[in-house]
Amino acid sequence: MQTPTQKFTRSDLFKLFLVCAFPLHLWTILMMMRDVNWVAERSTMWDAVGFSGYALLYTLAESVILFGFILLLSLLVPRQWNKTLRFTVLSLLAFVLAGWSIMEQLILIVFWTPLRRLAERAPFLLSADWVPLAILTVLVAITVAVPLFLLHERGKLQETVYLILDRLTMLSGLYLFLDALALVLVILRNVS
Repeated sequence: MQTPTQKFTRSDLFKLFLVCAFPLHLWTILMMMRDVNWVAERSTMWDAVGFSGYALLYTLAESVILFGFILLLSLLVPRQWNKTLRFTVLSLLAFVLAGWSIMEQLILIVFWTPLRRLAERAPFLLSADWVPLAILTVLVAITVAVPLFLLHERGKLQETVYLILDRLTMLSGLYLFLDALALVLVILRNVS
């Protein structure tokens, strides 16, 4: 364990960026696998590859925005905590925020019809703008508070989560390589 006063190095910040990029890229690649056939059948395989390139670049931009937001949130994390705990907490916040973003898309893809029926049967849920927002705020607060409490109280869990996150950053490095290929692909498509 590091001393509490130890600050994040550039390497630590890059690892935090890779953690922010992981769930967003994983979701994008899953969605690309789902949609690439449809795009290829609609037009050409070259369009499907271009679609994938644009999706990866958009996800890279999302990752940068999420990382910036996590850096802002890092100002709220107590400096007395050791570096491992701070990294783990910020990574957890990145995963929770990315998870809720993914959940929103999943709801639109899978649960749109049942949710519309629920809204028709229980119109009070949508009667005021603040009701869905309040429900969402409570859910997000719970998904952040419970893991944070568990991490703060258990040092062994902190180390385990830190090791898992460290391994995920290697996979995120592959995602950044795919982003670089996507950038080259998009440039080639727009030049030709």
